[in-house]
Amino acid sequence: MLRMDKVYVIRHKVLVEGQSGRSVARELGISRNTVAKYLQTSEPVREPEAASRPRPVTDRIAPRIDEILSEWAGRVTPKQRITASRIHRQLLKENFPQYIQQYTIYPAQYIRHLTQHSEIV
Repeated sequence: MLRMDKVYVIRHKVLVEGQSGRSVARELGISRNTVAKYLQTSEPVREPEAASRPRPVTDRIAPRIDEILSEWAGRVTPKQRITASRIHRQLLKENFPQYIQQYTIYPAQYIRHLTQHSEIV
């Protein structure tokens, strides 16, 4: 299967520029059958992206995790990092329900976001 940009190139060269399928196949280094196949298909249609699913657990605990990360930011050294397990223990002390996966995924995404935007964690 070819990438979409190659399919557009094939269709443009044959249908708009008027080159033969054989010359396009030779130029791009692909089979004449492949060129014929992509010419027979209609214009590719892009499917719309799926809407994001609701995340009720993350929406409930995310504000508190953000607060914990901002509260603890000044009192830890680079050696003493803020880990997901420390955040999990803190949330359990505060009687949040046990959604272990969300306690580990959300802080990891948050820290990844900070490091990509060159802020110090």
